[in-house]
Amino acid sequence: MGSTGGGFLIGFGACLLLVSLVVFSVLAQFYGQIMGLKGVVEQIYYITHSAAYEGAMGAMETLSPYANRIADIISGIPGLSGLAWALRQIGSAASNMRSIYYASETAYRAIRVVEMAPEYLFFGMLLGLVLIVIGAVLVVRARRKSAPPPPPPPPPS
Repeated sequence: MGSTGGGFLIGFGACLLLVSLVVFSVLAQFYGQIMGLKGVVEQIYYITHSAAYEGAMGAMETLSPYANRIADIISGIPGLSGLAWALRQIGSAASNMRSIYYASETAYRAIRVVEMAPEYLFFGMLLGLVLIVIGAVLVVRARRKSAPPPPPPPPPS
């Protein structure tokens, strides 16, 4: 039983150690570049989540159907076709603002995950090593118990 459990712990620990090392090595290659963008990502996030941005986005979404109707009315008036085109862009602009809003949330969360990842990967590597050691101890103990006793020494002559 100890040999089986020890073998499992060795295998699981080795897998955890290997996966943590591979992910850490891949992350290490890009960590500096990603963290270099942290300030820009935070700036975009704070702008898109400001009351002014959210208010403008909501106003544009609310005005969009009316702006299209107004554009239809004034498109026939000479000299106002440019204004009609601009009014029709309000709905698209509101949709793009909403997309940027959600994309900034995703980027902000991703930066936070990348920022914390090295600590968790380090603990994963450490846990993998601990599991390997515990598994090795269990295997050695199980083999000592299952080994046949040594033969008795020969009688003195």
